[in-house]
Amino acid sequence: MSRSLSSASLSKYLVGGIYYDFLQYVKADKELAFEIRMKDEVMIYCQKNLILRISHRKNTSDNITMLNPRYYTNRKDGLTLTVQLNGSSDLQDIHKVRQYFKEAKALCKTYKSHDEFIVQQQYKAEHSSFDGDYIAIDMEWAPDQTAIPMEYRLKDKTKIDLLVVSNKPNEEGKHEIYLAEVKCGLGAVEGKSGIEDHVRMSQAIINNVYVRQILFEDVMSFIKQKTQLQLLEGTPIQYDFSERPKIMFILANSSDYDKLSFNRIINNLSEAGRDIKIEYIGSSMAAKPAKAHYGGDNDYKKACRQHQAWFRENVLNLQMGHNHSTRQGANETVEEFEHRCKTETDIAILTPADAARLMNFVPEYHKEIRKAFLEHRDEIPKDFGLMANMLRSEHVPYNIFVPMMTDFVTASRCFSEILPHRDIQTIRQWMIEYAPNTINDRTAFDVYIEYATSKDEKGVIGIEVKYTEEGYSVGNKEFAMMQDSQSAYSVTTRNSGCFINNDPMQFNNPDFIQLWRNHILGLAMLQQGKTDYFDSLTLYPAGNLHFHSSGSHTGTITAYEELLTDKGRETFHGITYEAFLNILRKHYKSPRNLSWLHYLETRYVNFHPSK
Repeated sequence: MSRSLSSASLSKYLVGGIYYDFLQYVKADKELAFEIRMKDEVMIYCQKNLILRISHRKNTSDNITMLNPRYYTNRKDGLTLTVQLNGSSDLQDIHKVRQYFKEAKALCKTYKSHDEFIVQQQYKAEHSSFDGDYIAIDMEWAPDQTAIPMEYRLKDKTKIDLLVVSNKPNEEGKHEIYLAEVKCGLGAVEGKSGIEDHVRMSQAIINNVYVRQILFEDVMSFIKQKTQLQLLEGTPIQYDFSERPKIMFILANSSDYDKLSFNRIINNLSEAGRDIKIEYIGSSMAAKPAKAHYGGDNDYKKACRQHQAWFRENVLNLQMGHNHSTRQGANETVEEFEHRCKTETDIAILTPADAARLMNFVPEYHKEIRKAFLEHRDEIPKDFGLMANMLRSEHVPYNIFVPMMTDFVTASRCFSEILPHRDIQTIRQWMIEYAPNTINDRTAFDVYIEYATSKDEKGVIGIEVKYTEEGYSVGNKEFAMMQDSQSAYSVTTRNSGCFINNDPMQFNNPDFIQLWRNHILGLAMLQQGKTDYFDSLTLYPAGNLHFHSSGSHTGTITAYEELLTDKGRETFHGITYEAFLNILRKHYKSPRNLSWLHYLETRYVNFHPSK
């Protein structure tokens, strides 16, 4: 059964039909895609998000399904749906339709929007005519396998970004059907969602006679009915399709480096890559910086990368810098590597000149930050990650704690509120990147704070600062020390009284290893008599769900706390940027302080609305 509308359903969208005006509105909006599905359904997409479903039912009214509530439930920006499209009459009210799609599109774009989605829809909108070289006839196509014998069904979940048809015949007089995958930049071409996976998935379709038959029937149905609906423009063509579909990649916003690497990967596919069609295109994204994000970005890191770009461009008014990587990728040729080092830019990178001017740090405190560098490092650092990369966390301690520690009295009040179980009277000293060498490795506190109590006892706060980072793999030396019952790791853990289970191997995973090492780094100071009190404090943004618990989701901070005794919980704490800055605002009141706090909130907490 091909994807098609019944004659009765189709007539509703033709001249004189009840949905004619609705269809004309959808056609005029290039951000919307009208697709025909099984079971006599129409689906409207916006950037790959299903924005409206119309289920046509025999001898009864049509069923309208609006945007899933997950797009507008518990949002902090206040966006919601104020218009309801519940029945056929609502789709005939173009004022309602216009308002609904305006709100629904805004919700989709801020909830889940990727460059690939935008390019996919743009390509489809721009290739909708029989008069061009290619015509895109469907997006998000997947074969209906219910009519296929069980043993011949595709095992993997299969979905094709775009079905593309060539309007010009090949040398044999045949028209090609392409299974097209959209990619934006090189970061998207490796890994599970990369070239090899798409080729493997496409070949499973191409080599399966049952799935090919479904594909041909769907293609013919799409062309016929979309022509009737005037969704396809130009002079219709009598297609004579090749027996076997082919593979296409649509690579947008491509640098020369991207093209070098993409062609290398295709060539490495040997026979499988011989008939692959590659379309290098620009897009509406072309005005944006060359590399919007890397393929390894999760949703939060991508949002942070884009926000740092906004901050760099609109607050600091600075240009984008080169990605100053010094390591050659495992699959990267020397030519590709040299080209990347010279040319590849990144939206979250500063130029060397701006990095040297300390533009990764809060401007009002450049003097104090420069002094801190000279005192702690004897020079202004040249570390790329610290000085030029706006997305890493190395710079964050300087932006928060250098200004904070210009006033020890106020800082003491803040930490007394954060750690009310401690008698914090006077801060004596503090350092960034301090390694006390108490557990025989290089573990260091991002921020070390030493204070005195009212009884002149010594207390230490060891702070770990996170931004977009998550966990990291356990190293060979760490693993060996965890296995050694006499190592500093084991002895400190066993003697601390802070852990329900004293076996260090329970922390042998990326989630816990750093939290535990920073924790025992200070617990060892207690055991060695170097301090009377110790607290391990992890500072992280609430948006980083690796650390933060939200609803039914358990973050790593909470999961780690569940491994601690009551004594352990007294010495380990997590606090979000948001909560930390709220406390600072209570106590730091001068105009300079307020400017600093506004900088922190603008850069790390309050994301730009368009992101």
